[in-house]
Amino acid sequence: MKNTAQKTTAALLCLLLIFSAISCGNSADEPAGNESDTQDIITTAEETTQPELTDGLPNTDFGGYEFRIASCNFYNKELATYLAYDELTGNPVNDELYNSKLYIENRFNVNISWIACGDVNAVMNAVKNSVSAGDDAFDITIGHDVNTGTLAQNGYLYDMRKVEQFDFEQPWWPTNTCDNLQVCGKLYVASNYMSYCGLHWTRVLCVNKTIAENYGREIPYETVREGKWTLDSMFEFIADTTEDLDGNGKITAADQVGYVSGGQTNYCLQEALDCSVYKHDSDGVPMLEINLNRLVIMVEKLNWLYKTSELYLSNGDFGVDVFKNDLALLAYTQIGDAYDTYRESEVIYGFLTSPKLDENQENYINCCTDVPWAIPKTAARMDIVGTICEALSCYNYKNVLPAYYEVAIKNRIADSPDDAEMLQLIADTRTIGFAYFYGMSFNNIISDVVGTTKEISSYLEKGEKSARKKLEKLVTTFEDME
Repeated sequence: MKNTAQKTTAALLCLLLIFSAISCGNSADEPAGNESDTQDIITTAEETTQPELTDGLPNTDFGGYEFRIASCNFYNKELATYLAYDELTGNPVNDELYNSKLYIENRFNVNISWIACGDVNAVMNAVKNSVSAGDDAFDITIGHDVNTGTLAQNGYLYDMRKVEQFDFEQPWWPTNTCDNLQVCGKLYVASNYMSYCGLHWTRVLCVNKTIAENYGREIPYETVREGKWTLDSMFEFIADTTEDLDGNGKITAADQVGYVSGGQTNYCLQEALDCSVYKHDSDGVPMLEINLNRLVIMVEKLNWLYKTSELYLSNGDFGVDVFKNDLALLAYTQIGDAYDTYRESEVIYGFLTSPKLDENQENYINCCTDVPWAIPKTAARMDIVGTICEALSCYNYKNVLPAYYEVAIKNRIADSPDDAEMLQLIADTRTIGFAYFYGMSFNNIISDVVGTTKEISSYLEKGEKSARKKLEKLVTTFEDME
């Protein structure tokens, strides 16, 4: 297993790879436009010499094996195309996914294909039926996060901790995410960088650079680096930036605001502020651990922001239109909104990590939703599944993510190194909420309590017995699994 220092180095390398993509293999044929093995070492900004980041896998010939992905259509996208692409389209991300597929197929003599099962319920049922019949119909499946969690809880999936080829110390396996998705040390679902969807749907802060400049506000990149980017420092940054532009005496989507978001951000913000009531022990067993003091602070600060400050506007799912229209200093939104929408607008924007609750919080956390992938329990060739998934994860981390950064930052990477650095920090600290994923209690305290007349301690007391019962059932289920 690799040590923490190597993982940190790997994160630095990814920033450098934005300018010089390197393939994961060392002897197989490369797709056009990708140079292989052009660097054995990279010198970092600290002028230390580090080895090239590779998957460490042998170039095994799998004899034309048909690698089958059970896929589905969700939000008008075939989910397998977050992993690989069948043609060159001119879109930098899709083209890198095409190169990725071609590279893996050539390196290991396999053919990657997907079976379009229908909607998110259809792919879940296809996996259920296949496993129940004992059929080796699929090598992996990709689908809706809660549905994939349901497959895990009902024993249809294979424990990834048992896959020999998976090295969870590598940066394409984000630590926070792996830790949150495991139960009793078992990991049946993956939200890693074989797919870019988890990053695409990560909630972060987009900052309007024009409004910041108009108000003489320095973008707080250095505050982030110092570990001091908190709710309070965010409040200072957005102070006195709301303007009633139409003069009607109320703040609407036609006015300028300091901060905009939507209802789908609340559960992710709770995770970002390190206010989940679930923690894992050293054996990966989840526990209910309520820190009332932190929750009181969170509710008080957000009540001020949402109800008192006049800096906040809730708009749609994520406040996309308000930010796109150059009317918000900060938007707590998805990175994907920049990729899909902001880059096509006139707004000049950058990225910031989600804030900490306060300086007592050790690390930044950036929460997402995703379409996780998993291995059906009846997959027969685990050596092939492990090899293809690990190699594809490495390749996509090193090549697809930099291409994604380029597009998300409006192809201004060279002019926006701070934003590229923020995106890498966000990628490395990404997680999924345990409570959300497995349907536990208290998974969205902000929506339940903030802006209401509820008192946090009585709210928790009322729900604690039920929460413990649900958690005990989940733990027992996973303990009994093979």
